[in-house]
Amino acid sequence: MCRRPYSLLTARLDPSQLGRRYFRTVMRRLVVLIGVLTLALPAGAGAVKSGPGDGSLVVENAQGVVTLAVRGGIIGRFDQGTIEVFDPVPGDGPGPIVRGYQKVRELGPRRTQYSGEGDVRFRLIGGAYRVRISAIGLDVSAVGKGAAVLDGTGFSDQPGRYSLNGDAFKPLPGEATRFILGLSVASSPRIP
Repeated sequence: MCRRPYSLLTARLDPSQLGRRYFRTVMRRLVVLIGVLTLALPAGAGAVKSGPGDGSLVVENAQGVVTLAVRGGIIGRFDQGTIEVFDPVPGDGPGPIVRGYQKVRELGPRRTQYSGEGDVRFRLIGGAYRVRISAIGLDVSAVGKGAAVLDGTGFSDQPGRYSLNGDAFKPLPGEATRFILGLSVASSPRIP
């Protein structure tokens, strides 16, 4: 390496270093270090574990209304219907992603409604969200802390099924029923 301290930063200014402007071994080490950090930091940030008390909700092939107020993540799809998304804290996550919709309406600041037929997909990760989904052919998964209201009213023949906090699947309730995701009720976001 260099004989003088700080010569990596001042080598180009020293006249005795003009023949070798950059130290090959030092630069290689620096490039390798930057490369390793570039690959390791995003992988470590993406490996976020669920916190203590996080709960889960899985809804499969449902018909009806699912309302969620969750701090965590919500991923899902539906065949036909609407999803209304309210993001109460802008910037606490990457924002909602909705694809496959035919119509979008701004209902107010940070409140948007998407509707469509076919394969409408949505992903809301890493923040607090309030979501109301009224749909047919609904599949949704939520992980985090919060509350959910499931309502299969009017679809008694094939309402779909749900699993809460890892329990066995049950038919979607025939009337609006509130559930808690996770152990802590006090930190649950309020359902509108």
